[in-house]
Amino acid sequence: MVYVADLRDIRFLLFEVLKLQDLQKLPMFKDYGKDDYDALMIEAYKLARDVIAPMNEISDQVGAKFEDGVVTLPDPFKNAWKRLSDNGWLGAIQSQEIGGQGLPWVMGQVIHEFFIGACVGFSLTAGLTEGVLSLLNDFGTAEMKTKYAPAMLEGKWSGTMCLTEAGAGSDVGANKATAEKLPNGKYLIQGTKIFITGGDHNLCDNVIHAVLARTPDAPAGTKGLSLFLVPKHRVDESGKVLGFNDVKVGRIEHKMGIKGSPTCVMNFGEDNACEGEILGAELEGMKIMFHMMNEARIMVGVQGLGAAGASYEAAKAYAQERLQGSSILAMKDPKAPKVAIIEHADVRRMLLWQKSVVEGLRVLLYTSAWYADMARASEDPAEREKYNGYVELMTPICKAYGSDMGVKACDLAIQTYGGYGYCSEYPVEQNFRDARIAPIYEGTNGIQAMDLAGRKIPMKSMQIFSGYLKEVGMFTDKYKMHPTVGKLATKLGEAKNVLAEVTMKMMGIAMQDPQYLMLVAYPLLESFGDVIAAYGLVNEAVVADAALTKLYQENNATGMTEKKKLVNDNPEAKFYWGKLQSATFFCNNILPQVKSRAEVMKNGDRSSLDVVF
Repeated sequence: MVYVADLRDIRFLLFEVLKLQDLQKLPMFKDYGKDDYDALMIEAYKLARDVIAPMNEISDQVGAKFEDGVVTLPDPFKNAWKRLSDNGWLGAIQSQEIGGQGLPWVMGQVIHEFFIGACVGFSLTAGLTEGVLSLLNDFGTAEMKTKYAPAMLEGKWSGTMCLTEAGAGSDVGANKATAEKLPNGKYLIQGTKIFITGGDHNLCDNVIHAVLARTPDAPAGTKGLSLFLVPKHRVDESGKVLGFNDVKVGRIEHKMGIKGSPTCVMNFGEDNACEGEILGAELEGMKIMFHMMNEARIMVGVQGLGAAGASYEAAKAYAQERLQGSSILAMKDPKAPKVAIIEHADVRRMLLWQKSVVEGLRVLLYTSAWYADMARASEDPAEREKYNGYVELMTPICKAYGSDMGVKACDLAIQTYGGYGYCSEYPVEQNFRDARIAPIYEGTNGIQAMDLAGRKIPMKSMQIFSGYLKEVGMFTDKYKMHPTVGKLATKLGEAKNVLAEVTMKMMGIAMQDPQYLMLVAYPLLESFGDVIAAYGLVNEAVVADAALTKLYQENNATGMTEKKKLVNDNPEAKFYWGKLQSATFFCNNILPQVKSRAEVMKNGDRSSLDVVF
């Protein structure tokens, strides 16, 4: 697989829009400047392009294997894992206190986009390891950090998140795994977890599982769950491996995609000899696990972005080379030369849909990560509170909107290829299959919508939601008369108003009919996602227009002919012009769905609830 990512767009978003270099003014990120971020980005991209991406086809064709109780992964994974861990990527965004590099979380999403876009089947295990490291950093004791963190940062051990059980599925509160306190202060763990990403493999010597389990006499539901660190092999206080900890693989799943990622059924304590250490206190499991889940959910959104970005770049390259048909302008001439399919209007429509959505997802996900960085690094308590609220509000949208739009973009990439896109010798067929899991795991997208409508929007009497929309409104008021992007800002303002109005109406209805709110929760999430993505794209368009205007002036391009020539000949002018077209397409072709969905939500249709299946 040839992996290509749009480094120019990523640099634009990081340094010209988010101005990531300004984080250096904050003590938490004082060690890093623009040159550092750029160098790290280039190195991560090289690893993704040269080491990880060549394994993508092998990941799919060979996949994970399970024989005699042992899980093995494709041979090239071992070298890639060593390269990834030896160069510190597992600790890139981890706190320096536990041995990480302490990079901003925004840079973590850049790294995730590259690695996941290059080979998601390989990269998921690294992502879950990062999640357990974050749990250790935020909730582990000093002894736990000494015991587990160094080996995990070095890639000698990996990590997992063990929530799901057979029969419970997304109903985490129905979990039955048990934890009984032992005289030594640890807990005897017993139970079975399913669909565990990276549950076991041969890339490293030990796996540290974060396991939800129920202590004796714990209340029913999620309030009765506690969280435990359960290593495959027990370790002493210094991190020395002592012996097997009664953690066994029951089987691995055979899946539609991500076949190189070992999705395991994990059996804990079959022989009554599995010990775990509690994180935090008893009954705090869900509170602590949500910390990891929120990170994982944003990473799932990045999974959608990574697949969409890789598929778009592949489809664009194919469309530029594939000759088929003559230009519509010469359709009456039977001798007209064949043209590349990128010249055909419908192909251009599909490609610009993909481009605008990829860029919209990138700005949504990277900006949400920037909010997370500000929430922990700002020296202003009010600012930290504001951005923490934005992260809470955005998380279900990042996960659901990011993953669903990613799948749709992969689908259009297949359509761009035509029949070849459906064939496995081209990468987009695998990308679609690999991406399709993302709307399902880490809480299905329907659950994300329920979380948004039932919990996140109503937070603090809707003040966080209203505050964010007020920010969008201030932006649209500022730029609605802008000579280039004014019409786009106006459309964004109209969509924002529709979203605010329909949300308030649905919240009012929910007081008497909460079931109806859940019925319309997903279109509400989609509409919010459209508004956030459009806001990001129009803001980018403002920055791009200023840069393009400067290029016109520097090159004495005053008339339309001269400007068009500059856009065709100058890579920077072409890039900025492309940013304007992305925002224009999104606001004219995708954003209007906010209005149509509002009509659907307001029509009161309860047929889905009334039907008898």
